[in-house]
Amino acid sequence: MGALLLLALTGAACSSGYKIQRDVPAELSASAVMVYPFQFRWPERAYRSFELSQRLIDVALAEAGERALFFGPSEFKVYRPDDNNAWAASTAVPLLVPYSVRPEQALVLRSWAERRVQSGQRELLDDKGRPMGQSTVEETTYLGHVEVLHPSTQRRVLEISGEVQADPFAERTDDGADPAPELTVLMEKLTRQALQALKEHLHAPRAPSPAPATVASIPWQAFEYADEGRPAHVGALASMDPLDAELLRQQRLRFANPGVETPVLDRLARLPAGLYVLSSPEGGKLSVGDLLLQVDGQPALPQVLARTRLAPTPAQIQIRRAAGGTFQILLP
Repeated sequence: MGALLLLALTGAACSSGYKIQRDVPAELSASAVMVYPFQFRWPERAYRSFELSQRLIDVALAEAGERALFFGPSEFKVYRPDDNNAWAASTAVPLLVPYSVRPEQALVLRSWAERRVQSGQRELLDDKGRPMGQSTVEETTYLGHVEVLHPSTQRRVLEISGEVQADPFAERTDDGADPAPELTVLMEKLTRQALQALKEHLHAPRAPSPAPATVASIPWQAFEYADEGRPAHVGALASMDPLDAELLRQQRLRFANPGVETPVLDRLARLPAGLYVLSSPEGGKLSVGDLLLQVDGQPALPQVLARTRLAPTPAQIQIRRAAGGTFQILLP
């Protein structure tokens, strides 16, 4: 019976087909996308909304980083996340001005998820079919949604949703960095499909310059993120047992950089927040081991660095060289 239960639950951990609704005007042309903080429809710490939104931004940059400017949740304030008039419900509009992008040329990507948990009892039998007790069975299903809004017309131009069941027996290889890996994968897929559906409507404000580097994110800013009813976690982190605090930092670092090897993550754990250069083109302005601290006076985040490729003027970058010393350079 135990083997049968294991097999049944493992087989259940798969996603259903996606549902998509499109209402995209043929004339729509967008150059910027504002990514809202991820909305968990169940209690979660604030840093989880920040880091999952940043993971979706990484997907967006890989999918459409040369066709649009992307802005993340720590760069603007959202007062009413469910309001389709995002320009009145957030502080996002001023961010468009330096790039000469008009509000009607921008979209909002809004993502959220529900969690449904079902519990039940199963009778356990011995090898002779005799009752030997009961076990509790719990199944968790995540329902994910990605919406794309055109705030200037308050129109929902795209909505895509899907669901996935968590697999309690799946092998975890991230040392507990992701408390809901099935949800993360689902939201990545939904975001990727949403951007693919909008591909013909995304037009960069100018031709992109070459990518200056491949970077890893040191995401300590996640602990400073707060929103309505959820305080920043930085205070709680400071009061934690040092070993527990270090474990949490290591987990958040691993979540932000899937695929990066453990020795590199160990090195990053000792550095301040920013973007660490993993590789760079020969002859470029950045070198392996450089740490980007700020971009035009703002915290260095993946989307902020990516926007330097589409900006009308060079960005001022504060970096800490691998060989020592802090310098200012211009990109591109």
